[in-house]
Amino acid sequence: MEEKIESHLEGTVLTIILGVELNKVNAPAMQQLLNSYMGKNIRKIVFDATDLVFISSAGIRCVIFARQELGQKPEMVFVNCASEIYEVFQITGLVRFIEFVEDDRVKSRRERAEAGDRLQKKIDEVRQEELDHFAANNDVVCYQMKLEEN
Repeated sequence: MEEKIESHLEGTVLTIILGVELNKVNAPAMQQLLNSYMGKNIRKIVFDATDLVFISSAGIRCVIFARQELGQKPEMVFVNCASEIYEVFQITGLVRFIEFVEDDRVKSRRERAEAGDRLQKKIDEVRQEELDHFAANNDVVCYQMKLEEN
């Protein structure tokens, strides 16, 4: 399923809302979208990467194209970029040209997710202890039944 990439232009600021992936499947659509903004005097491109969890080389090419072909090397901002995506930009050297920001709603969402992960880990630990206890007691009962048979 190809994800739809949304965009809107306000003055000289182009905002692009990315989906979960930017890869070879949806990069051509992204390229077409970017082509439609050529010649519009864009000074800033904001990529909303809140949901982005994967970017391929085709996605990287789209980001490079945006910088080189839209406006006079516009300012580029990635909002709410996952650390794994940031690492890709770091490896490619593109962090020199991109500003990375995180908005407050995502910080609180990530904090809630981390708290939920900690809670789930504790629940899993308790369940495992209960299973271990049950298994140990079950072994004792089975052993007693075996002794009674003999």
